[in-house]
Amino acid sequence: MTSQASTPVNPTWTWGSSAIITLVNEPAQSVQLAQISLPEPAVCSIYLQARIISNADPADTVQAFTVNLIQGVGRVAVPRTLTFQAQPAVNAPLELTIPWVPLHALQVNVEAVGLFFSGAPEIRIEIYMVLSPLTRIPQKEQKLAFGMAMPGEADDLDDGLREELETEGPTATQIMMQGHEHNQDASDGLEPVEEPEEEEPVELTPIQRVVAAFVERHGRKPTRIELATTVQRIKARAARRRGR
Repeated sequence: MTSQASTPVNPTWTWGSSAIITLVNEPAQSVQLAQISLPEPAVCSIYLQARIISNADPADTVQAFTVNLIQGVGRVAVPRTLTFQAQPAVNAPLELTIPWVPLHALQVNVEAVGLFFSGAPEIRIEIYMVLSPLTRIPQKEQKLAFGMAMPGEADDLDDGLREELETEGPTATQIMMQGHEHNQDASDGLEPVEEPEEEEPVELTPIQRVVAAFVERHGRKPTRIELATTVQRIKARAARRRGR
């Protein structure tokens, strides 16, 4: 079993927050302690501390202290609720560490419920929280060629495709001969018109066919450079077709 190496975490990802809950007239109070969104998913450690900083009557105590965490991981928001009874107490703060928490976003709410026996209730609770990202999984860069074509790139592709189609397509003479044969077949029942016998075409070499196609397309003979370039392009196209 192999494990993927972790990468260092930017120190600026560390998050600290504090809040105070005051229980005076209402026995229950809540406050939002943190709302965090990290640049990337990371494995974190959460430290939380709660302590009573003011208590009007020693008989008044905290009945329950609740920490509500909503962890955002991918598309899922995972709720976690941690409740402590009779904590924190006077001179006995509550400390909590949650290690190895995978998250991308985090929201923390805390709630306290007081138990009062005096006529002038007052309990103040101070809460601290620290989020420390430990490791993050390295993301590999995608090397896919997406986007718009460079200036002139599409024109070159169109020119190459047109030349390829023109080379494979029939010449003007062949098109006219095919049309003549079609008209002759359509004139069924009519007396055929005698045509002068044509000499048998002389078979051309590949180079001669390239030169003839170039002359028919451009109206002139190709230069040596143009001829060499055309021959190389035809050879490359034939090699690609053999490789398919």
